[in-house]
Amino acid sequence: MAEPQKPVPSGPSIYEAGRLRFEARGLRVTPLSDLFHFFMRTKWSRLLGAFVLIYCSVNALFALLYRLGGDGTILNAHAGSFADDFWFSVQTFATIGYGNLAPASTYAHVLVTIESFSGMLAVALATGIVFTKFSLPKARVAFSKNIIVSQRNGQPCLVFRVANRRGTSLLDAAASAHALMDDVTAEGQRMRRNHELQLERNSMPIFVLAWTLIHRLDEKSPLYGLSLENAAEKVVGIVTSFTGVDETMLQTVHARQMYTAEDMRFNARFADMIDSSTPGLLVIDHAQMDVLHGEEPTRGDAK
Repeated sequence: MAEPQKPVPSGPSIYEAGRLRFEARGLRVTPLSDLFHFFMRTKWSRLLGAFVLIYCSVNALFALLYRLGGDGTILNAHAGSFADDFWFSVQTFATIGYGNLAPASTYAHVLVTIESFSGMLAVALATGIVFTKFSLPKARVAFSKNIIVSQRNGQPCLVFRVANRRGTSLLDAAASAHALMDDVTAEGQRMRRNHELQLERNSMPIFVLAWTLIHRLDEKSPLYGLSLENAAEKVVGIVTSFTGVDETMLQTVHARQMYTAEDMRFNARFADMIDSSTPGLLVIDHAQMDVLHGEEPTRGDAK
């Protein structure tokens, strides 16, 4: 008779994209399930804090093992001194070896062999993680906080913009936008679908300053008829993505942003970011990135 299968441990995983938060359940989640990916995604302060905690914990563990060997385990160590055991462990783990403290028994030599090997392995792993994290290309591309719906040349359009916050150019830049919408089939089944939003211009050979992205809300658009009153029911979210090649590192960089209906502003326009009044000089003011003019009341304020 087959044994009943044990339940698979599961726990929620929270993902954030813009103002939206997603929760995935039923996944097998353990602290060490994807440790390298965790180190790549975590902040530098947390990574360095984790390294310090691991370093101190490992040395404390080996100091305890040295202490279990008795007072004659380490030469020149004070009797009953856990501090001397700890400092000897630090010297061994980092392969320093000042010479004042030294192993004095076979038991100590075996521990020193294990700890020195562990120290070299830890340095190699930490070096790889730090180098990989440090060399990861970052786009340094900022998206506008809001996405606006307004008339452009007599045609309602969906407009947002991106700005380059790096001192160098990005080559072969490309942008895309997709609308997440709830569709209902003829059988009454509700499905969440991803609809591509055609942009007036979705590529740029050299991206230097700022880029305004426009999607026309005409009859071909899946968001045709979008208004202040139906935005919350019509749109779940709008996902925008950006890719480009960093001209310094020659590596592809990525950036993305998700907007919700709460981020939409109607009959507004973005403030000008670029000043070309000086001949031969273009000035970009990033402080104007999210400044809007002529905004309608939000849904909560609409009467």
